[in-house]
Amino acid sequence: MRNAVHCGSLESERYWREEDLASLPAIPDTKALAIVQAMDEMLFVFCGSGDVLLTRQGMNRAQYDYLQSLGYAFSTNMDTLSLEAEASVPAQAALNVFELLGRMEAGQEPDRLIPEGALLEPFAVLPGTQEAVSRYKLLPTLPNEEIVRAVNTKSYSTAMRDRLGLPNIAVVVHSMEELLQSGQVLLEKGAFLIKDEYGVSGKGNQLVDSERMLRRMAGHLESSRNQGKRIRFVLEPLLDRETDFSCQFQIDPEGRITLLSVQQLVNQGFAFGESHSPQPSLLDKLEKEGYWETMHSIGRELYADGYYGEVCVDSMLLRDGSLAPLVEINARKSMSLIKHHVDRRFKQEGVHTCLIQVPLAAMGKVHYEELLERMEETGILFSLETGEGVMPLTSSALQPLDPARTAGSVKGKLYAALTYRSEDSKHRLIRTLDESLMRTGYTILR
Repeated sequence: MRNAVHCGSLESERYWREEDLASLPAIPDTKALAIVQAMDEMLFVFCGSGDVLLTRQGMNRAQYDYLQSLGYAFSTNMDTLSLEAEASVPAQAALNVFELLGRMEAGQEPDRLIPEGALLEPFAVLPGTQEAVSRYKLLPTLPNEEIVRAVNTKSYSTAMRDRLGLPNIAVVVHSMEELLQSGQVLLEKGAFLIKDEYGVSGKGNQLVDSERMLRRMAGHLESSRNQGKRIRFVLEPLLDRETDFSCQFQIDPEGRITLLSVQQLVNQGFAFGESHSPQPSLLDKLEKEGYWETMHSIGRELYADGYYGEVCVDSMLLRDGSLAPLVEINARKSMSLIKHHVDRRFKQEGVHTCLIQVPLAAMGKVHYEELLERMEETGILFSLETGEGVMPLTSSALQPLDPARTAGSVKGKLYAALTYRSEDSKHRLIRTLDESLMRTGYTILR
Protein backbone atom coordinates (compact mmCIF):
# COMPACT_ATOMS: atom_id res chain seq x y z
CA MET A 1 0.00 0.00 0.00
CA ARG A 2 1.33 3.43 -0.95
CA ASN A 3 2.06 6.05 1.65
CA ALA A 4 0.24 9.35 1.50
CA VAL A 5 1.25 12.99 1.77
CA HIS A 6 -1.20 15.10 3.78
CA CYS A 7 -1.33 18.87 3.54
CA GLY A 8 -3.70 21.69 2.78
CA SER A 9 -5.06 25.09 3.62
CA LEU A 10 -8.07 25.02 5.92
CA GLU A 11 -9.38 28.35 4.62
CA SER A 12 -9.92 26.80 1.20
CA GLU A 13 -12.76 29.16 0.28
CA ARG A 14 -10.30 32.07 0.23
CA TYR A 15 -8.44 30.45 -2.68
CA TRP A 16 -11.50 29.36 -4.66
CA ARG A 17 -12.88 32.86 -4.86
CA GLU A 18 -12.92 34.51 -8.31
CA GLU A 19 -11.19 37.91 -8.31
CA ASP A 20 -14.04 39.69 -10.12
CA LEU A 21 -16.70 38.66 -7.58
CA ALA A 22 -18.07 41.44 -5.35
CA SER A 23 -17.69 40.78 -1.62
CA LEU A 24 -19.48 41.82 1.53
CA PRO A 25 -17.83 44.49 3.70
CA ALA A 26 -15.17 43.05 6.00
CA ILE A 27 -12.13 44.26 7.89
CA PRO A 28 -8.93 42.46 6.78
CA ASP A 29 -7.66 40.36 9.68
CA THR A 30 -4.11 39.10 9.16
CA LYS A 31 -4.01 37.66 12.70
CA ALA A 32 -7.03 35.47 12.01
CA LEU A 33 -5.52 34.32 8.71
CA ALA A 34 -2.25 33.41 10.46
CA ILE A 35 -4.19 31.22 12.91
CA VAL A 36 -6.12 29.43 10.15
CA GLN A 37 -2.94 28.80 8.18
CA ALA A 38 -1.38 27.15 11.26
CA MET A 39 -4.40 24.86 11.70
CA ASP A 40 -3.05 22.53 8.99
CA GLU A 41 -1.19 20.70 11.79
CA MET A 42 -4.49 19.03 12.65
CA LEU A 43 -4.25 16.96 9.47
CA PHE A 44 -2.05 14.53 11.41
CA VAL A 45 -5.28 12.75 12.41
CA PHE A 46 -5.54 11.44 8.82
CA CYS A 47 -1.99 10.05 8.79
CA GLY A 48 -1.32 6.33 8.68
CA SER A 49 1.99 4.70 9.55
CA GLY A 50 4.73 5.98 7.24
CA ASP A 51 2.70 8.89 5.87
CA VAL A 52 4.06 12.42 5.52
CA LEU A 53 2.46 15.57 6.93
CA LEU A 54 3.54 18.93 5.52
CA THR A 55 2.59 22.07 7.45
CA ARG A 56 3.24 25.72 6.63
CA GLN A 57 4.87 26.60 9.93
CA GLY A 58 6.54 23.34 10.87
CA MET A 59 5.50 21.31 13.89
CA ASN A 60 6.93 21.93 17.34
CA ARG A 61 9.25 19.06 18.31
CA ALA A 62 7.48 18.56 21.65
CA GLN A 63 4.11 18.22 19.87
CA TYR A 64 5.61 15.77 17.37
CA ASP A 65 7.08 13.62 20.14
CA TYR A 66 3.78 13.70 22.04
CA LEU A 67 1.82 12.52 18.98
CA GLN A 68 4.36 9.76 18.36
CA SER A 69 3.75 8.59 21.96
CA LEU A 70 0.07 8.18 21.02
CA GLY A 71 0.98 5.88 18.13
CA TYR A 72 1.02 8.33 15.22
CA ALA A 73 3.96 7.20 13.08
CA PHE A 74 4.29 9.92 10.43
CA SER A 75 7.11 12.16 9.23
CA THR A 76 6.79 15.93 9.12
CA ASN A 77 8.71 19.14 8.52
CA MET A 78 10.06 20.99 11.55
CA ASP A 79 10.93 24.17 9.65
CA THR A 80 8.62 26.72 8.06
CA LEU A 81 7.88 26.11 4.39
CA SER A 82 9.23 29.21 2.68
CA LEU A 83 10.67 30.40 -0.61
CA GLU A 84 14.39 31.06 -0.42
CA ALA A 85 14.29 33.95 -2.87
CA GLU A 86 12.02 36.47 -4.58
CA ALA A 87 8.77 36.73 -2.57
CA SER A 88 8.44 38.79 0.62
CA VAL A 89 6.96 37.21 3.75
CA PRO A 90 3.51 38.87 3.21
CA ALA A 91 3.52 37.75 -0.43
CA GLN A 92 4.28 34.17 0.62
CA ALA A 93 1.46 34.35 3.19
CA ALA A 94 -0.95 35.05 0.33
CA LEU A 95 -0.08 31.71 -1.32
CA ASN A 96 -1.83 28.50 -0.40
CA VAL A 97 0.39 25.59 0.65
CA PHE A 98 0.32 23.95 -2.81
CA GLU A 99 1.36 27.18 -4.54
CA LEU A 100 4.13 27.47 -1.97
CA LEU A 101 5.32 23.88 -2.51
CA GLY A 102 5.22 24.27 -6.29
CA ARG A 103 7.60 27.26 -6.15
CA MET A 104 10.14 25.96 -3.64
CA GLU A 105 13.75 25.52 -4.65
CA ALA A 106 15.06 22.00 -5.22
CA GLY A 107 16.76 20.46 -2.20
CA GLN A 108 14.55 21.99 0.48
CA GLU A 109 12.99 19.91 3.28
CA PRO A 110 9.88 18.68 1.34
CA ASP A 111 12.17 17.10 -1.29
CA ARG A 112 13.68 14.91 1.42
CA LEU A 113 10.33 14.04 3.01
CA ILE A 114 8.07 13.31 0.02
CA PRO A 115 8.53 9.84 -1.51
CA GLU A 116 8.06 9.68 -5.27
CA GLY A 117 4.79 8.02 -6.24
CA ALA A 118 3.03 8.75 -2.92
CA LEU A 119 -0.67 9.61 -2.87
CA LEU A 120 -1.58 13.23 -2.24
CA GLU A 121 -4.34 13.60 0.40
CA PRO A 122 -5.23 17.31 0.42
CA PHE A 123 -7.64 19.01 2.81
CA ALA A 124 -9.19 20.35 -0.40
CA VAL A 125 -8.23 20.68 -4.05
CA LEU A 126 -7.01 24.26 -4.59
CA PRO A 127 -5.28 26.28 -7.28
CA GLY A 128 -1.73 24.93 -7.51
CA THR A 129 -2.61 21.41 -6.35
CA GLN A 130 -2.01 19.80 -9.73
CA GLU A 131 1.29 21.68 -10.11
CA ALA A 132 2.44 20.32 -6.73
CA VAL A 133 1.43 16.82 -7.87
CA SER A 134 3.65 17.19 -10.93
CA ARG A 135 6.52 18.86 -9.05
CA TYR A 136 6.81 16.01 -6.49
CA LYS A 137 5.70 13.17 -8.80
CA LEU A 138 2.67 12.31 -6.66
CA LEU A 139 -0.31 10.27 -7.75
CA PRO A 140 -3.19 12.43 -8.96
CA THR A 141 -6.43 10.79 -7.84
CA LEU A 142 -8.11 14.16 -7.51
CA PRO A 143 -11.22 15.78 -9.01
CA ASN A 144 -10.92 18.70 -11.41
CA GLU A 145 -10.18 22.01 -9.67
CA GLU A 146 -12.89 23.96 -11.51
CA ILE A 147 -15.50 21.37 -10.52
CA VAL A 148 -14.39 21.63 -6.88
CA ARG A 149 -14.63 25.41 -7.07
CA ALA A 150 -18.16 25.22 -8.52
CA VAL A 151 -19.66 22.68 -6.11
CA ASN A 152 -18.44 24.66 -3.10
CA THR A 153 -20.46 27.78 -3.93
CA LYS A 154 -23.56 28.75 -1.96
CA SER A 155 -25.52 28.97 -5.19
CA TYR A 156 -24.67 25.31 -5.94
CA SER A 157 -26.09 24.27 -2.56
CA THR A 158 -29.20 26.34 -3.30
CA ALA A 159 -29.66 24.69 -6.71
CA MET A 160 -29.14 21.24 -5.14
CA ARG A 161 -32.22 21.74 -2.94
CA ASP A 162 -34.31 22.21 -6.07
CA ARG A 163 -32.72 19.19 -7.77
CA LEU A 164 -33.63 16.99 -4.80
CA GLY A 165 -37.08 18.49 -4.25
CA LEU A 166 -36.14 19.85 -0.83
CA PRO A 167 -37.83 22.96 0.62
CA ASN A 168 -35.87 25.92 -0.74
CA ILE A 169 -36.27 29.35 0.79
CA ALA A 170 -33.06 30.81 -0.68
CA VAL A 171 -32.84 33.23 -3.59
CA VAL A 172 -29.77 33.80 -5.80
CA VAL A 173 -29.37 37.40 -6.93
CA HIS A 174 -27.17 38.58 -9.81
CA SER A 175 -27.76 42.32 -9.78
CA MET A 176 -28.33 45.25 -7.45
CA GLU A 177 -31.92 45.47 -8.58
CA GLU A 178 -32.57 41.81 -7.69
CA LEU A 179 -30.82 42.29 -4.34
CA LEU A 180 -33.02 45.24 -3.38
CA GLN A 181 -36.24 43.72 -4.70
CA SER A 182 -35.77 40.28 -3.14
CA GLY A 183 -34.41 41.83 0.07
CA GLN A 184 -37.52 43.97 0.49
CA VAL A 185 -39.76 40.93 0.05
CA LEU A 186 -37.78 38.91 2.62
CA LEU A 187 -37.73 41.78 5.14
CA GLU A 188 -41.54 41.77 5.23
CA LYS A 189 -41.29 38.36 6.95
CA GLY A 190 -38.25 39.06 9.13
CA ALA A 191 -34.44 39.23 9.15
CA PHE A 192 -32.45 37.49 6.43
CA LEU A 193 -28.84 36.67 5.53
CA ILE A 194 -26.83 37.78 2.56
CA LYS A 195 -24.44 34.90 1.94
CA ASP A 196 -21.18 35.27 0.06
CA GLU A 197 -20.59 32.54 -2.54
CA TYR A 198 -17.50 31.40 -0.62
CA GLY A 199 -18.34 32.52 2.91
CA VAL A 200 -17.20 30.23 5.72
CA SER A 201 -16.77 30.03 9.49
CA GLY A 202 -18.73 33.12 10.38
CA LYS A 203 -17.29 35.25 7.60
CA GLY A 204 -19.22 36.07 4.47
CA ASN A 205 -22.66 36.12 6.09
CA GLN A 206 -24.32 39.50 6.60
CA LEU A 207 -27.44 39.73 8.73
CA VAL A 208 -29.98 42.23 7.38
CA ASP A 209 -32.76 43.11 9.81
CA SER A 210 -33.92 46.51 8.54
CA GLU A 211 -34.43 48.45 5.34
CA ARG A 212 -31.70 50.83 6.48
CA MET A 213 -29.21 47.94 6.67
CA LEU A 214 -30.33 46.69 3.25
CA ARG A 215 -29.69 50.15 1.75
CA ARG A 216 -26.27 50.28 3.42
CA MET A 217 -25.30 46.94 1.90
CA ALA A 218 -26.61 48.02 -1.47
CA GLY A 219 -24.49 51.18 -1.27
CA HIS A 220 -21.36 49.15 -0.55
CA LEU A 221 -22.04 46.70 -3.37
CA GLU A 222 -22.86 49.54 -5.78
CA SER A 223 -19.29 50.81 -5.43
CA SER A 224 -18.00 47.26 -6.08
CA ARG A 225 -20.14 47.03 -9.21
CA ASN A 226 -18.75 50.34 -10.40
CA GLN A 227 -15.29 48.77 -10.17
CA GLY A 228 -16.36 46.00 -12.54
CA LYS A 229 -17.17 43.39 -9.90
CA ARG A 230 -19.93 40.83 -10.47
CA ILE A 231 -22.88 40.65 -8.10
CA ARG A 232 -23.78 37.11 -7.03
CA PHE A 233 -25.11 36.39 -3.56
CA VAL A 234 -27.58 34.03 -1.90
CA LEU A 235 -30.35 35.61 0.19
CA GLU A 236 -31.90 33.38 2.81
CA PRO A 237 -34.34 34.00 5.69
CA LEU A 238 -32.69 33.64 9.10
CA LEU A 239 -33.63 30.15 10.27
CA ASP A 240 -34.79 29.68 13.86
CA ARG A 241 -32.25 27.00 14.65
CA GLU A 242 -32.28 24.67 17.63
CA THR A 243 -29.15 22.68 16.75
CA ASP A 244 -26.45 22.78 14.09
CA PHE A 245 -25.05 19.49 12.93
CA SER A 246 -23.20 18.10 9.94
CA CYS A 247 -22.86 14.82 8.06
CA GLN A 248 -19.54 13.60 6.72
CA PHE A 249 -19.35 11.16 3.84
CA GLN A 250 -16.94 10.07 1.15
CA ILE A 251 -17.42 9.51 -2.57
CA ASP A 252 -14.77 7.24 -4.08
CA PRO A 253 -13.52 7.66 -7.68
CA GLU A 254 -16.00 4.95 -8.81
CA GLY A 255 -18.94 6.82 -7.26
CA ARG A 256 -19.48 4.64 -4.20
CA ILE A 257 -20.75 6.65 -1.24
CA THR A 258 -19.79 5.87 2.36
CA LEU A 259 -21.49 7.69 5.22
CA LEU A 260 -18.90 8.33 7.93
CA SER A 261 -20.44 10.25 10.79
CA VAL A 262 -22.72 12.96 12.10
CA GLN A 263 -21.32 15.57 14.46
CA GLN A 264 -23.30 18.08 16.50
CA LEU A 265 -21.96 21.63 16.63
CA VAL A 266 -22.05 24.39 19.20
CA ASN A 267 -21.35 27.46 17.09
CA GLN A 268 -20.33 30.89 18.34
CA GLY A 269 -22.52 33.10 16.19
CA PHE A 270 -21.92 31.67 12.73
CA ALA A 271 -18.43 30.35 13.55
CA PHE A 272 -17.16 27.00 14.86
CA GLY A 273 -17.23 26.73 18.65
CA GLU A 274 -17.34 23.05 19.66
CA SER A 275 -18.01 19.73 17.96
CA HIS A 276 -19.33 16.68 19.78
CA SER A 277 -21.09 13.38 19.09
CA PRO A 278 -24.85 13.63 18.38
CA GLN A 279 -27.56 12.90 20.93
CA PRO A 280 -29.42 9.57 20.33
CA SER A 281 -32.68 11.54 19.96
CA LEU A 282 -31.20 13.43 17.00
CA LEU A 283 -30.03 10.20 15.34
CA ASP A 284 -33.52 8.71 15.79
CA LYS A 285 -35.08 11.73 14.13
CA LEU A 286 -32.63 11.57 11.20
CA GLU A 287 -33.48 7.89 10.71
CA LYS A 288 -37.24 8.52 10.75
CA GLU A 289 -37.09 11.46 8.35
CA GLY A 290 -34.97 9.82 5.65
CA TYR A 291 -31.93 12.02 6.27
CA TRP A 292 -29.44 9.33 5.25
CA GLU A 293 -31.08 8.85 1.87
CA THR A 294 -30.94 12.62 1.33
CA MET A 295 -27.18 12.50 1.99
CA HIS A 296 -26.80 9.62 -0.49
CA SER A 297 -28.77 11.64 -3.05
CA ILE A 298 -26.48 14.65 -2.57
CA GLY A 299 -23.48 12.36 -3.03
CA ARG A 300 -24.90 10.88 -6.25
CA GLU A 301 -25.58 14.35 -7.67
CA LEU A 302 -22.10 15.56 -6.74
CA TYR A 303 -20.57 12.55 -8.48
CA ALA A 304 -22.73 13.13 -11.56
CA ASP A 305 -21.28 16.66 -11.65
CA GLY A 306 -17.73 15.29 -11.57
CA TYR A 307 -16.82 15.55 -7.87
CA TYR A 308 -15.45 12.77 -5.69
CA GLY A 309 -13.68 12.88 -2.33
CA GLU A 310 -14.74 13.98 1.15
CA VAL A 311 -17.96 15.93 1.74
CA CYS A 312 -19.37 17.70 4.79
CA VAL A 313 -23.02 18.75 4.57
CA ASP A 314 -24.15 21.33 7.13
CA SER A 315 -27.68 20.76 8.45
CA MET A 316 -29.99 22.22 11.11
CA LEU A 317 -32.71 21.11 13.47
CA LEU A 318 -35.14 24.03 13.85
CA ARG A 319 -37.05 25.08 16.96
CA ASP A 320 -40.37 24.01 15.42
CA GLY A 321 -38.98 20.45 15.22
CA SER A 322 -38.43 20.41 11.47
CA LEU A 323 -35.17 19.52 9.72
CA ALA A 324 -33.20 21.63 7.27
CA PRO A 325 -31.09 18.75 5.87
CA LEU A 326 -29.12 20.81 3.36
CA VAL A 327 -27.87 24.18 4.57
CA GLU A 328 -24.53 24.05 2.81
CA ILE A 329 -22.29 21.60 0.94
CA ASN A 330 -18.56 21.64 1.72
CA ALA A 331 -16.79 19.44 -0.81
CA ARG A 332 -13.60 18.98 1.20
CA LYS A 333 -12.41 17.65 4.54
CA SER A 334 -13.75 19.47 7.62
CA MET A 335 -13.34 20.06 11.35
CA SER A 336 -16.08 17.49 11.95
CA LEU A 337 -14.18 14.91 9.90
CA ILE A 338 -11.13 15.59 12.08
CA LYS A 339 -13.34 14.92 15.11
CA HIS A 340 -14.55 11.67 13.50
CA HIS A 341 -10.96 10.46 13.03
CA VAL A 342 -10.13 11.22 16.67
CA ASP A 343 -13.19 9.12 17.61
CA ARG A 344 -12.11 6.26 15.37
CA ARG A 345 -8.74 6.10 17.05
CA PHE A 346 -9.42 6.81 20.71
CA LYS A 347 -13.10 6.59 21.57
CA GLN A 348 -14.02 3.76 23.91
CA GLU A 349 -17.29 2.55 25.33
CA GLY A 350 -18.56 4.94 27.99
CA VAL A 351 -16.19 7.71 26.89
CA HIS A 352 -17.35 10.94 25.25
CA THR A 353 -15.29 13.12 22.94
CA CYS A 354 -15.50 16.69 21.72
CA LEU A 355 -13.37 19.22 19.89
CA ILE A 356 -12.89 22.63 21.47
CA GLN A 357 -11.06 25.84 20.69
CA VAL A 358 -9.57 28.31 23.16
CA PRO A 359 -8.77 31.83 21.85
CA LEU A 360 -5.52 33.14 23.36
CA ALA A 361 -3.07 36.02 23.43
CA ALA A 362 0.52 36.16 24.62
CA MET A 363 3.11 38.87 25.02
CA GLY A 364 6.49 37.70 23.76
CA LYS A 365 7.63 34.13 23.24
CA VAL A 366 5.79 31.35 25.09
CA HIS A 367 7.29 27.89 25.08
CA TYR A 368 4.81 25.25 23.96
CA GLU A 369 6.76 22.41 25.57
CA GLU A 370 6.18 24.05 28.95
CA LEU A 371 2.43 23.86 28.36
CA LEU A 372 2.62 20.12 27.60
CA GLU A 373 4.74 19.54 30.71
CA ARG A 374 2.29 21.50 32.87
CA MET A 375 -0.67 19.57 31.45
CA GLU A 376 1.11 16.31 32.21
CA GLU A 377 1.93 17.41 35.76
CA THR A 378 -1.72 18.30 36.43
CA GLY A 379 -2.87 14.96 35.01
CA ILE A 380 -5.02 16.32 32.16
CA LEU A 381 -2.77 15.51 29.18
CA PHE A 382 -4.41 12.66 27.24
CA SER A 383 -2.45 9.41 27.24
CA LEU A 384 -3.08 5.89 26.01
CA GLU A 385 -2.79 4.64 29.59
CA THR A 386 -5.65 6.73 31.01
CA GLY A 387 -7.76 7.01 27.85
CA GLU A 388 -9.03 10.38 29.09
CA GLY A 389 -7.82 13.95 29.02
CA VAL A 390 -6.98 16.83 26.71
CA MET A 391 -5.13 16.15 23.46
CA PRO A 392 -3.77 19.34 21.84
CA LEU A 393 -4.25 19.14 18.08
CA THR A 394 -2.03 22.09 17.18
CA SER A 395 1.16 23.70 18.44
CA SER A 396 1.75 26.42 15.84
CA ALA A 397 -1.75 27.90 16.05
CA LEU A 398 -1.07 29.03 19.63
CA GLN A 399 1.53 31.51 18.36
CA PRO A 400 1.17 31.64 14.59
CA LEU A 401 3.56 33.52 12.33
CA ASP A 402 1.96 36.88 11.54
CA PRO A 403 3.85 38.77 8.79
CA ALA A 404 2.05 42.01 9.69
CA ARG A 405 3.11 41.93 13.34
CA THR A 406 5.87 44.24 14.48
CA ALA A 407 5.30 44.34 18.26
CA GLY A 408 2.70 43.73 20.94
CA SER A 409 0.69 40.64 21.72
CA VAL A 410 0.28 37.61 19.49
CA LYS A 411 -3.19 36.13 19.10
CA GLY A 412 -3.66 32.43 18.67
CA LYS A 413 -5.94 29.48 19.39
CA LEU A 414 -5.57 26.13 21.01
CA TYR A 415 -7.54 23.40 19.26
CA ALA A 416 -7.89 20.29 21.36
CA ALA A 417 -9.80 17.03 21.59
CA LEU A 418 -11.33 16.15 24.96
CA THR A 419 -12.12 12.59 26.05
CA TYR A 420 -14.11 12.25 29.27
CA ARG A 421 -16.55 9.97 31.07
CA SER A 422 -18.90 12.55 32.63
CA GLU A 423 -19.85 16.21 32.39
CA ASP A 424 -18.13 16.83 35.73
CA SER A 425 -14.94 15.34 34.32
CA LYS A 426 -15.25 17.53 31.20
CA HIS A 427 -15.64 20.69 33.30
CA ARG A 428 -12.62 19.73 35.41
CA LEU A 429 -10.50 19.20 32.29
CA ILE A 430 -11.45 22.59 30.85
CA ARG A 431 -10.90 24.37 34.16
CA THR A 432 -7.46 22.79 34.65
CA LEU A 433 -6.56 23.44 31.00
CA ASP A 434 -7.36 27.13 31.47
CA GLU A 435 -5.15 27.24 34.57
CA SER A 436 -2.30 25.51 32.69
CA LEU A 437 -2.55 27.98 29.79
CA MET A 438 -2.50 31.01 32.09
CA ARG A 439 0.41 29.71 34.16
CA THR A 440 2.37 29.14 30.93
CA GLY A 441 1.91 32.79 29.93
CA TYR A 442 -1.23 32.87 27.81
CA THR A 443 -4.21 35.16 28.32
CA ILE A 444 -7.53 33.46 27.56
CA LEU A 445 -9.79 35.66 25.42
CA ARG A 446 -13.16 33.92 25.72
